[in-house]
This record gives sequence, structure tokens and C-alpha cells, in this order.
Amino acid sequence: MQTANWALQAGRSLQRKQTGFVHYCAQSEDGISHDTIPVLENALFALALFRTRLADNVLEGKALLERLLPFEVEGNFPVYLHEFPQMHDPFLHLRLLPVLFWVRSDFAHVIGDLKERLDGCMEGILQRAQEQSLPRWAAYRCLAFEGKLGPTPQGLFEWGEALISLQIAEKRGLAIEEEIAKAYAEWHPDLHLYTGPALRRHQRGSEPDLSLFDLFLSEWQKDFPMRGSEIAPLHLRGALIRPLSFTPKIESKPLPYIHFDEAEECPLFIGWKGERSVHTFALAKRHLSVEGSVEEIVLTFPEERPDTDEKRLEINFFLDHHPDHEIFVQGAKATTFQMGDEVEIRSDGAKILLSFSGEGGKFFGHILRGNRPSQHCCTGKREFAAYDWRIAIRTVSREKNAIMRVQVHLQQEPESQPLHPSHASHYPHKELSP
Repeated sequence: MQTANWALQAGRSLQRKQTGFVHYCAQSEDGISHDTIPVLENALFALALFRTRLADNVLEGKALLERLLPFEVEGNFPVYLHEFPQMHDPFLHLRLLPVLFWVRSDFAHVIGDLKERLDGCMEGILQRAQEQSLPRWAAYRCLAFEGKLGPTPQGLFEWGEALISLQIAEKRGLAIEEEIAKAYAEWHPDLHLYTGPALRRHQRGSEPDLSLFDLFLSEWQKDFPMRGSEIAPLHLRGALIRPLSFTPKIESKPLPYIHFDEAEECPLFIGWKGERSVHTFALAKRHLSVEGSVEEIVLTFPEERPDTDEKRLEINFFLDHHPDHEIFVQGAKATTFQMGDEVEIRSDGAKILLSFSGEGGKFFGHILRGNRPSQHCCTGKREFAAYDWRIAIRTVSREKNAIMRVQVHLQQEPESQPLHPSHASHYPHKELSP
């Protein structure tokens, strides 16, 4: 499996010859050396070694687990070995449980006395969990270990953790076809993108951030996004992704993809395919009140008036910065615009037309570089990098609770027709609605 291979590559890339451990610190910024030894990442690396089924790798994985198990304290482990005996993650034991389960389940015939140690460790983990008030994902995992099904996951993080748990539940005899179908219902198979409700839609560089959910569904779909091939610590979790015992039902979805939800941090989110990457256009809500629809978004300003130049840029749309994109104002290249001007985004696969109309104030438009609030790449050496085009409205003056109306029209370019024409009837003309 591709994800298992990536897990092995990720482990080897972080492994130090001097110790044999994976060295990694999730809290370190890019460019800072990683000297700490994390328990979870090393356990995942051990499982990745086991899954190669090569004698030398299996022995290495066994030795690695034997070095980690002595750090258990009352059913839990330190996040990093140097923190022993302190336990800063109260639920790390339940993140480790699937690793121990699959080593014990799949490799009992080659691990000798380690079987009893794993059994004892898992018993301690489950005993500790019974004494805790668990978050939803952790409670779901404990039920799965008993072959039972918990409440339907909510959000991207819960779904990623639930897919790990569901595979354990299936091993315990539970049928999981319906749950996997629910997961694919919140997935765009062409964009390799989570489409369910999300308070935040994380971005890494110019593309959506890769998630555990993406790795799972891409593996089972046997089709991977380009952004998935750059090896990162997340890929270690691919050691937990196993083949399904059935063929999942994957429904096609329209392109471009449009999501509108007034409650989310990005109320408007549009995604489409370029030649080699996924492009996204999003509205960052921040302090604004959002109403309306995709065709006309009504933004209400807060009572408090902005008091700095940056705060005066109160409305912000973000488009990933890419050579595929060109931005025009009234048909010409420009960096500023007036209310009522047509702002046109031309891209490989989509065209977006915007028009702004303010009520209760004076406003001015700017097109500049920047980063959406959910950008993860602006750390370390890349602290001042800009990965987006920012289409912003600056407040010159306004009343309390002034209003901005934004007309949005999305046209599909002929080069990027929907991959699944059966859905084209949802959009009778070139302008798309949600």
C-alpha cells in the first residue's frame, strides 16, 4: 500500500543513526533541529517496519517497541521520552492503542514474549480509559475496541481518528460498510478534499493542508493528490491504514466544488482542479456577520470601527497564488478597484466574477499578496512568505453596522468540464449555484 510505504519513508527520514529512534518535535518551527524522541511517532515507525514483512525490518520494529514499552506509567506514556514520568497528553495511550493492537494481531507469530507485554499494556490502557472522561474521538475508539459503533464523527479531525477505530471494529466483527460510505459522502474524489462541515479549512502553502482523512480515502480510492507525495511526519500515520475488505461506494461530485455556510470561519469556499494542483478561493469571516447565499453574500460590519491600517482591511477574500491565475478589474490588470467595479479571476478550470456594493460608508478595494488565517506554512524561514492573493475591502469611513453586498458568479471554463457529467444537471447554465 502506498500509505504504508510513505510511513516507512517518513520514519527513515526522521530516524537518527546514533539512537535508532525517530527524532521529531511537533512544536518546533521549520528550520529548527528536532532533538526530541516522541513515543507515538516511534511506535508508528515500528508498525511501518513490521508491515514490510522483511526479516531485518521486523526485528528492528520489535526492538523499537521493546525500548518504548518501559516508559508506560499507569496505562499512559510521555509525549517525549525526556519528559518521563510526566504525562502531558492525557489521551496519548488511546492514540497508541491501535499500533499495539495491530502488532499483536498481525505479528503474534514472530514477536515471542512481546505478546504478553503488549497484552498487559493494552489492558492498562483500557483500564485507564474507563476512569477518564473521554473526548468523542477517544470514546469512539474504546467502543470500536469492543466491536461497537459510536456516534457519527463530526468534522475532519474526528473522521480521521474514526477511520483508524473503524478498522479495529471490523477486526472485532463489526460491519463498517455504511460508516465508510458516510465518510466518502464528505469527500470530493477528484479534489481529494474533505467537504463536510468545518470551522476551519487549513491551508499549507498554496494548497489545502493534507489530513489523515485525505490519506485514508485516497488509499482506498487508489488515487492520490499531488500534495500527498511530499513526505511529512503526518505520513507516519499511514502505517495504520489497512486494505478494506470490500469496495467502497464513491459518489461523484461536481467541479468546481462550492461550499457556503454562514457559521464557518470561511463561509464561502470554492475548489477546482488545475493541471497539477487544487485551487481554492475563500472568504475569511473574522469579525463580520454573514448572511445570504453564494450569489449574493451580505456582510455586516461590527459596531467597533477599525483604528489601524491593517484593521481597516475588514473584508478579505483569498485565492491561492499560482501562475494559473490572473486578476482583472473592469477587464484590465489593476491593484485597486472602486465599489461597483467587476473583479474577474481567470484560472485554469474556473472564472470567478466579483462585485462589491457598500451601504453606510465609504470603501475602497485592494488586490495584494497575503495569507488566509488558516495558513500553516508561515513559520521559521517562511515567516514572511505570502501564499495567497488577497482581495480586500478597506474601510475609509463607515457607520456602525454598515453593510457590504458581494455579488459572486462562478463560471466553469470549458477546459475543465466536470469529470462526472451526471451531475452537470445541477447547474443548468454556466453560472453555478450551491
